[in-house]
Order: sequence, then C-alpha cells, then structure tokens
Amino acid sequence: MGALGLFIFALALPTQANQVAQSVLGNVVALDSMSNVTSAPVHAISQAVSSAVSSVLTKKGSTTSTSTTTSTPQDNSPLSVENIVDATNKERIKAGLPPLKTNTKLETSAKIKVNDMITNQYFEHTSPSGKTVADLGNEVGYDYVIMGENLALGDFANADDLLQAWMNSPGHRANILNTSYQDIGVYAAQGTYQGQTVWFAVQHFGTERGVCPAISTSLKSSIDSLNALIKKEETDITTIRTQIEAPDHANDQSYSTLINQFNSLVAQYNANVTASQKQIAQYNQQVTTFNKCLSQYQVSKE
Repeated sequence: MGALGLFIFALALPTQANQVAQSVLGNVVALDSMSNVTSAPVHAISQAVSSAVSSVLTKKGSTTSTSTTTSTPQDNSPLSVENIVDATNKERIKAGLPPLKTNTKLETSAKIKVNDMITNQYFEHTSPSGKTVADLGNEVGYDYVIMGENLALGDFANADDLLQAWMNSPGHRANILNTSYQDIGVYAAQGTYQGQTVWFAVQHFGTERGVCPAISTSLKSSIDSLNALIKKEETDITTIRTQIEAPDHANDQSYSTLINQFNSLVAQYNANVTASQKQIAQYNQQVTTFNKCLSQYQVSKE
C-alpha cells in the first residue's frame, strides 16, 4: 500500500502567458490492523481512489459451513440501522464530537457490503472480486474526499454491545471518533457463517466532496477556448508577418492593408493573452483553495 499518484495539470499560453501546474498528493493507510480508511483526492482534472489493508473484528465464531441464509433487521431489531447510528453518535458526543449525519448513499453501500459478505462467505475489507470501500462509495454515487469502513461479525446482543466491541479496538474506535467524518451509513443482518448464525455489521463513514470549495468547470472551459483562439491568432500573426517581411512584397495599398491587419491582430492577441492570464490566476486560486481544504482529509502513513 503506497502513496496515491501525483497528478499534474498544466495550462500553457504563448509569449506572455504563465504556466499553471497544480498537484494533489495523498496517502492511504489503515490506522491499525482493525480498521479501513481511504481518502480520495479529487483534482480539477483527475480523480484518484485508493484502499487500505483488510481488517477483522470477530466475536464468537467456530466450525465450518458455506450456508448463506440471511435475515434483514426490522425497525425494532436490536441491531437496526437507527440503533447502531444512535449508539455511534452517543460515543462521539461523549468524546465532545458532533454527531454524524445519516447518509442514504452510505446506507446503501453498507447494505451492499453486508449482503456481499454473507453471500460470498468472507469477512474482509476487500471482497473476493477486489472491491473496497472506495469502490462501493463510487458505485452508489457518494462523491467523497474521505471514506472509512468498520466491519463486525459475531453474536451481538444489541447495538450498544456491537459499539462496545468496535470501541475496544483502537482502529475501529479511531474511525468512530474521526473528526474528518461528517456522514454515516450502517447496516446489519444475520447470516450463517462457518456453521453459526451470526450478525454481520458494517459502518461506512465519509465526508462529501462538497465540503471543499468548488473549482469552476466553466472557467476551465473558458481558459481552454481562449487558449485555442490565441494559438490560432499566433499562427495567423506569423503568416502575415512572413508576408510583410518578404523581400519582394508589394508597395501599394494592399501592403498597407496587410500592415493594418497585422497590427489589429497583434492588439487582439495581446488582449486575449492578458484576459487568459487573469482567468488562469483565478483558476489557480480556486485550485489552491480546494487543495488546501482537501489536505485536511488526507490520511498520512504512520
């Protein structure tokens, strides 16, 4: 598990124009062998997604079997979505942290994870097909700057019992009390695993990309269009200049018209370069602000 790739985006203009180079660099690491955290740097042009190592929290398991019977928790279930979210937020409030907001997309991703573990009889952050919490977030359309996942499997009496098991694990506890998270989605269901009927439970944490100031796509499009026009003008200026400087050029009204055309085109070219420089400076500021916000959510390797 290494650092995310470095993405560099450059805008280059001829002559007077400045170059723009913006980058986002991030790392992903499991907080310990019992957690899964992933951050997703989103560049103005590129998006990077990574995942962490697998982890297991097991409570009471034994024997062998491949049966996959499941039971969906009802609203009055001791491990209902509402009960698990409430128990989670009680721990955060106890620690002086704001409660997490329930997010329907994260609820969906957590449900997908639970059902997949039961169906395919595994208990890992990475599924047999290679999917991680990052992939599930993308699958349900959760546009995030950071996501995390807690898993549990065992014989839990209620949501408080489940939360205590997670809180007893440093990595899972760190996820529950992570100040970078704003949203939560959970799901739990009973299924047969290795010969016993047990609870499978998943917490998905995250913060949406919208927490950081947006980078204007229309401004980027305007810069691209202006750059294309400037390149065309530069080609036209070079062509006319060649004609003007030709040793056998005419000395009549057509030559004077050519010079006027040249001067007019140069004036327009310079005006467009100046306008593009201003737009690039504005765009750079937006990217800088976004990256500064994004850096708060990067997971550093320890």
